[in-house]
Amino acid sequence: MSEHVKEILVPIDGSENSIRAARFGLEMADAMSVPLRLFYVFPAASVEIIGMAGMSRADIDQAAQASAQRAFDSIRKELGETSVEIDQETSIGDPAEEIIRYTEDDHSVLVVMGRRGLSRMQTLLMGSVSDKVSRHARSPITIVT
Repeated sequence: MSEHVKEILVPIDGSENSIRAARFGLEMADAMSVPLRLFYVFPAASVEIIGMAGMSRADIDQAAQASAQRAFDSIRKELGETSVEIDQETSIGDPAEEIIRYTEDDHSVLVVMGRRGLSRMQTLLMGSVSDKVSRHARSPITIVT
């Protein structure tokens, strides 16, 4: 499998499950000698709420980047020092759809993600992000519980 996997993508949201997924993804990246990409998606619903509060697009982008940076800092602290190359990427939208979009053009990405993120209410309303990704992504998926 390692000759086909060129990157490990770990969607993060700051939850304990995403921290466990990042640890597992880091171990896999190290064993496969591939880079690890932390992927934070600022939920579109949050953008809509912030927009209703009268914030400008620039303020929304700044809020999204600040939220992403907090999540990246938290995960990097948990992962500690490593020789694995770790990249970061941020997107705005529906988390499942953005993860699926990431896998559409490059099937050499292995997605390692937690089973459940921060919001149980969101899961009740929209369904599990990991469930949706596992059904629609075009790359291999590992779900960490």
